[in-house]
Amino acid sequence: MKASLKPGAMRSRPGFRSVIIAGLVLQMTALASRAMNDGPDGPWDGFPRTQPTSRYENDPGADLGYHFGVTKAFSPYQDPDINEARRLPSPLEDSDFDSYNLIVVISKSDDSFWGREQTLRVYKRGVGLLYHWLVSTGMRGHETASGYFTPKQFSSRHWSHEYDAPMLWAVFFHGGMALHSSLDRGSIADMGKAAESHGCVHEEDYRAEEMFHLIGQSGYGSVAQISERTGRPTGRMVSGYKALIIIGPTTPWDAGAARQAAYAPVDDTTAPHLRTQLIVPDSTSSSESASSVDTAPVPVSASGDAAPATNPTETGSDTVQVVDPDNPDFDPLGNN
Repeated sequence: MKASLKPGAMRSRPGFRSVIIAGLVLQMTALASRAMNDGPDGPWDGFPRTQPTSRYENDPGADLGYHFGVTKAFSPYQDPDINEARRLPSPLEDSDFDSYNLIVVISKSDDSFWGREQTLRVYKRGVGLLYHWLVSTGMRGHETASGYFTPKQFSSRHWSHEYDAPMLWAVFFHGGMALHSSLDRGSIADMGKAAESHGCVHEEDYRAEEMFHLIGQSGYGSVAQISERTGRPTGRMVSGYKALIIIGPTTPWDAGAARQAAYAPVDDTTAPHLRTQLIVPDSTSSSESASSVDTAPVPVSASGDAAPATNPTETGSDTVQVVDPDNPDFDPLGNN
């Protein structure tokens, strides 16, 4: 006599389906985490790592409500005297740079044109000289490239694989070279005195955060393409961020146009006002839809520092070319 089956006897045990669904959700979450955190290394300090993206607004650290006007600093960092920078030529006076709203000038060595070694100056159109900071550039054998660059990618919580170290608030401008934060107290103490990075430009952490947002909110639109080598316009207009990063000593910009800056001294009561003016993105950026920007992770170079595998213009991106237009054979990744 066959045993009769009770209704529901062949069904799954109560809760079994829920367990399967929960497992699938956890697996999908893990895959998403690996994509964000670049593999099994995972996040640090409980926060996910970021991958470089060519658009500021795609980075998790982007903040259109960021309050500009950095005042805090990690000890023992101190800003240099801003009056030193006021005596130097201003790139804002060169009409070839008129399409750029923000210009960063970095001096790797003492020079009458470029300024004191291991310093950085920030100029904002309509305001003038905004900041004068100490930095640390590449050491011997790992020298930071000299020339005229534009921001290529943003990664607020980047991690260097080669050196197994954080690169917070990274703005990549030349292959794997970036402006980014340095949290090491020894490195902070050496800023303005010694070149001790592996090619990047180290900034004090609060200043690196400010720079990340200054560049990201400098405006996006049509700019005059500037030769990385000569600093002169190529005759082309390209789409990109309206920020220019100049690292010297290199070919000076037009010394005739860049007369000695004649800024009146700014007392302590007015300086904070100048330094907290927000750089609002250009209206041209409104034509860029969210669907048109790239969100896919960018390949990482063999060195571990993020570097595009190809020229951004070859992948359909609207960012400014990495390769120097005056020298098509030049490879920013050093493979030539």
